[in-house]
Amino acid sequence: MADENVLPMSKSRMKQSVWPDPLVVEPTETHTHSFIFLHGRGSNAERFGLELLKAQTSDGGRTLAAHFPAMRFIFPTAKKRRAAAFNRTPINQWFDLYSIEDPAERQHLQYDGLRETSLFVHDLINQEAQSVGISRVIIGGLSQGCAASLHVLLNFQADEPLLGFVGMSGWLPFAEILEGDALGEEDIFSAAEGENHTSNLAAIQISASTTARDIVSLAPLASDKSPMFPQTSVFLGHGSHDQRVIPSLGVQARDVLLRLGCDVEWREYDEGHWYKVPDQIDNLVVWLKGRVNI
Repeated sequence: MADENVLPMSKSRMKQSVWPDPLVVEPTETHTHSFIFLHGRGSNAERFGLELLKAQTSDGGRTLAAHFPAMRFIFPTAKKRRAAAFNRTPINQWFDLYSIEDPAERQHLQYDGLRETSLFVHDLINQEAQSVGISRVIIGGLSQGCAASLHVLLNFQADEPLLGFVGMSGWLPFAEILEGDALGEEDIFSAAEGENHTSNLAAIQISASTTARDIVSLAPLASDKSPMFPQTSVFLGHGSHDQRVIPSLGVQARDVLLRLGCDVEWREYDEGHWYKVPDQIDNLVVWLKGRVNI
């Protein structure tokens, strides 16, 4: 007999037909901010989210929820999708990925999942925005969750920017394409300062947004719109001993975002493929408090 607690696969048997319900941890004070955080490949909301919320800072052992009592934490669970790297075994993943050592290998496998995940996270953002506004929503994730949400950062568009992005041990899918389209033949930092530099950077940001949106089958921005992602502050942390997502992939993501004019805080930790406690949680709290008015 089938397990009634396991959501069904689609008719094609490639993925679950519906998204599992997210884990939502409500604030203990009046709700003012929302944090949407995506788990890594093969995990789920409960396993990842509850563990993260147990992590304590060094100043008295306080948790993220204790530091931010007005913040709602939303931990979605990825659909089960057949994984090409594991003999098509269904696992929780935001998009299929053939090689984590070289994310560009068989890159066509990533399109479908990135498109579906992007639209799903867009919906989550818009739901939270009904309560607190887009500018008080933070997104991010760990490992593949970081990768998927980084793409959301670039392809999501609203009338105001997201407050922040938090990435742990991740990479940027299609980084080479995004970087190539964004930079062209001339590095923006070699451009002259002043109006010409600003104009070049704006064109680069529009190009990157167009590319990111095209990857997930979204229409380009209207001609009178500018992408919002450069106004979103970014925190990226990576373990210097990460053997699963090598640090150079995190550095690549950082460098692409910097070239796109984003405000990025980059931290490396004496850690493997995870977040370092309490160091990374300490840094995250300080970074968040610099942006969340509490």
